[in-house]
Amino acid sequence: MNNMYNHIMKANIPGVVGRLGDLGEIPKEYDDIISTACGRLDNIVTETYEAASRVLDMSKKYNLGRVTCIILDKIS
Repeated sequence: MNNMYNHIMKANIPGVVGRLGDLGEIPKEYDDIISTACGRLDNIVTETYEAASRVLDMSKKYNLGRVTCIILDKIS
């Protein structure tokens, strides 16, 4: 996990679930293939829009770079 994700996770923002790639388990023999094929594994999963907004504000404030959030309460 790079510095951006460490910074976000250490902030303990309520509603942040974690990095998508850290929330599941990939069998060792498929790790390289899945990581290459799935660019979305670095997305941050949040429970609410408010949590995602705080993540994006933090990214801007500390110049962490581009962050994409998957907001669970917006998924049907």
